[in-house]
Amino acid sequence: MLSGMLCCIPLWLATRDYPLVPMLPHWLILPPSCGPWLLGLVLASLVAALWFFRPAVLFFLTTTLYLFGCDENREQPWFYIYWVMLLLNFLPEPIALASCRLAFSLVYFWAGVQKLNDTFFNEVPAWFVQPAKDWGWPNAIVTSISVCVILTPFLEVIIATGVWFRKTRWFAIAIAVILHIAALLFLGPIGHDVNRVIWPWNIAMIALLVVLFATGEQLSPVQTLSELRRSWSGVLVVGLYGLLPLLSFFGLWDSYLSFSLYSYNLAKAEVYVSQSFLNHLPPKLRNYAYPVKHYNPRFQLPYMFEFSMWAEGEMGVPPLPEPRGYLVMYRHICAYANKNDECWMLLETRTGRVLLYRSGLQVH
Repeated sequence: MLSGMLCCIPLWLATRDYPLVPMLPHWLILPPSCGPWLLGLVLASLVAALWFFRPAVLFFLTTTLYLFGCDENREQPWFYIYWVMLLLNFLPEPIALASCRLAFSLVYFWAGVQKLNDTFFNEVPAWFVQPAKDWGWPNAIVTSISVCVILTPFLEVIIATGVWFRKTRWFAIAIAVILHIAALLFLGPIGHDVNRVIWPWNIAMIALLVVLFATGEQLSPVQTLSELRRSWSGVLVVGLYGLLPLLSFFGLWDSYLSFSLYSYNLAKAEVYVSQSFLNHLPPKLRNYAYPVKHYNPRFQLPYMFEFSMWAEGEMGVPPLPEPRGYLVMYRHICAYANKNDECWMLLETRTGRVLLYRSGLQVH
């Protein structure tokens, strides 16, 4: 958790340019000058947990819950996984271990299920292996890697189930380690160089997988569920954690809380701006605008504003991929418009509804 948060310090401060997305309209947000002090205490609590686990982690969980309420962009999947597992460690040790094992295997299960969509199969393999082409790897190897990417959803479900049985456990762990190393290689600095927090995240996933499942003890889902049933609070947390992702397919639960990162199974938004709008943008933001070739004047303007690149540049992580997050960002940049209809946003929800927002005009 500490290494992940250190990779995206601006995400936890209110001094950045990318707008906050409060959980509630009147959520109490401390002055920006207080942010570094509070963040320092939060990070220090993770270090203090080595000696004073329960009070330090309790402080961390409650304070970061408040910080999440200040800005839902902090709703990152890695943070959610760590946060829930820290919470589960307040249970008695055997129950905590059973709870964390179930919660951890559910990550792989839902990550695989979320990738079972046409966009993932049609777009992600070619994009993912592009660095290998740039490195000059033979076409046969690039094609093999592309096939493995296509199989990723099924491999992740195999990992989620295989770790529970002695005959398949080491095979499942080996597959998981290979997938995480591939993510480090292709998404890291020498590859696509996106979302650098995935470096500590992938390393942590390998470590947790080994700690939780690479043991000599006999494991089974039935035995683990029986252990979990000894704590109603554990059943409640793991039950909600494991079942709520079902609602994401109906747009009723957030995608990042359903482990859909890099699944392309998200709400999507594209922002288009006019030349006059571009002229009023600060130079720093103007760098994120690019001309659109053969744009359709019914839905687009001459320039696309790459707000995702802006978000990653400002926060170190992708923005909240939910309609409410896109709307906050859109209203924020619309303030730079000199007149109506200079900034458009095309928004597609996870349920397939498409909306066109035009600054100063009605939604279509």
